[in-house]
Amino acid sequence: MLSRFTVGNFLSFKRPQTFSMIAGPIQKHKERLYQAQDMKLLKFSSIYGANAAGKSNLVKAMKFARDLIVQGTDKVPDSSCFKLDRTYQDIPSYFEFEICISGLMYSYGFEMLLAKKEITEEWLIQLGDGKDQELFYRNTVTGKYDLDETLLSRNEDIGRLGIYISDLSAVKDRFFLKDIVTNKETAYLANPRLRIFKEIFQWVSSLDISFPNSPVSGYTCFLATATDQILEAVRTFATGISHVEAREVKKEAVLEDAAPAARKEISRVLADLPGSTAKGARFNCNGKLYLVHMNGDEQVFNEITFAHDNLKHIPFTLAEESDGTQRLLDMLTVLICTKEPAVFIIDEIDRSLHPQMTVHFVKNFLSLAASKDIQLIITTHESHLLDLSILRQDEIWFAEKNHAGATLLTPFDRFKERFDKKIERAYLDGRYGGVPLFDSFYFPTRYTQEEESEDMVGEACRWGQTE
Repeated sequence: MLSRFTVGNFLSFKRPQTFSMIAGPIQKHKERLYQAQDMKLLKFSSIYGANAAGKSNLVKAMKFARDLIVQGTDKVPDSSCFKLDRTYQDIPSYFEFEICISGLMYSYGFEMLLAKKEITEEWLIQLGDGKDQELFYRNTVTGKYDLDETLLSRNEDIGRLGIYISDLSAVKDRFFLKDIVTNKETAYLANPRLRIFKEIFQWVSSLDISFPNSPVSGYTCFLATATDQILEAVRTFATGISHVEAREVKKEAVLEDAAPAARKEISRVLADLPGSTAKGARFNCNGKLYLVHMNGDEQVFNEITFAHDNLKHIPFTLAEESDGTQRLLDMLTVLICTKEPAVFIIDEIDRSLHPQMTVHFVKNFLSLAASKDIQLIITTHESHLLDLSILRQDEIWFAEKNHAGATLLTPFDRFKERFDKKIERAYLDGRYGGVPLFDSFYFPTRYTQEEESEDMVGEACRWGQTE
């Protein structure tokens, strides 16, 4: 479960900003809190903000950090530090996840010079009530590294591991966390405490992050043949779908439907699937929805089609469904999730959805969260969710840019509003920030008041309203 995420010097984030899932002292809806080591964590959070305020950049930062750790620095597309201050080009960017695993809290993070794709620092800390325990730290600039002695033993294999760690201390293009979980099974057998590195890596790699136009994503909720679960969920949203069918297809047919860029990404996902913790993957290729799952060592592909009005003999592809239905189908993995704990992050959840459908989706999740260890973090403009009978005060955040163009994150509970206050109108009026404020209208400079008057007269003449 996610406790906090901090990012600095990345896209619109200048100085480090922290997004938190730590619950406040609010008494409402306590049934959907997760009990961690010495705190309670939220299972839902929403982030509001004007266009270009930086909401999506927070999600991009999480995805960027995840992809760096899992894929390596050479495979992740270039990204940018904070551009509006040139001095920040030479300052390392900062990424840190604070997470809960088996009831214990850990902090894993790193700093990196983005322009050079060089890791400068990396650390793993076990967070405690009174004193934190540094399990691992390295600085590739100075060559300094520390590894908690309890993670090593006198075993010969562990001794070789210590030498290996020393050799990696100054390596700038590889993450220690990725290397320590690759082909080190004998070390884990010799000292089970080392397994925390594998658990941290698996947590990061299983983060389910989606954007409105993502053609490829992982899914951990259902097997490709469990169409009854898909249908049961989608029926509650009044889409008109009466039947869902999975038809097995060849891998070659899936790749043939994909555009070159998507084909490359699909091939990468398929190559990683055998050793992945995910049960499968979802592909949107040329308007068709494909699900793939592992059957032993074999990858099985199914195309998902839909029927309406109980006419099963007339199948509809994904592209033939409305934009809203397609968006909903993208997000159903959250509601049918069978893996726990799980963390889902959805950017612009309300894209193409009716306001009532967005609210209904969130209400469905909140109901499930009372009995499941799952988290959902969304960015949205949907003000109908700003209802304290639905959300807790600490489940609402605002993103806003300051005078320097840098994104700032502000929790709503900082405003100390009563639990029964109607906050939607106050938000739209700009009381909490995070909304666009307009002070002018656009008119072409050639369109003067005199020309406007002449146009009105001409229009009246055409309709016989003047002599």
